[in-house]
Amino acid sequence: MTKSNKHKETVIKCSKCGHRNVFAQPHPYHAGFSNQGFLYNESGNLTLIWSSFDSGYEAAIGKKHPWALNPREMLKLEKLLMPAPSGGLWKFKNPARCLECKEPISEPMIKNIYYLIYEDSVDADDDNDKSVSLADYMKQKG
Repeated sequence: MTKSNKHKETVIKCSKCGHRNVFAQPHPYHAGFSNQGFLYNESGNLTLIWSSFDSGYEAAIGKKHPWALNPREMLKLEKLLMPAPSGGLWKFKNPARCLECKEPISEPMIKNIYYLIYEDSVDADDDNDKSVSLADYMKQKG
């Protein structure tokens, strides 16, 4: 992984094809430092981000950080989520993938607490939009 501080971008070079995957973030974000959860869609080209303290999340799972969920709780949350905007499911086992060859470039949340935000991702913990929550992306609330 190399970082370009000039434009505050993170570049992840795919070990399989060499493609430079560029993310508009200064570094991979640490979910624990931000009290967030994240999942990638099945295609591995979108990220869903939410707050550990999101009311919809707490109603469904309780007061437990997303990285500390057991397999039953992970499955419960996955089943509550609507499909990604481009189709496919959000799953704890989905890795981030190269935009060119589709090989994994970062491990899923069950193995890695650092995440990448793809363009057009779903940010339910957006500081600029307090009206959006994870409940807005759930099939049913709680």
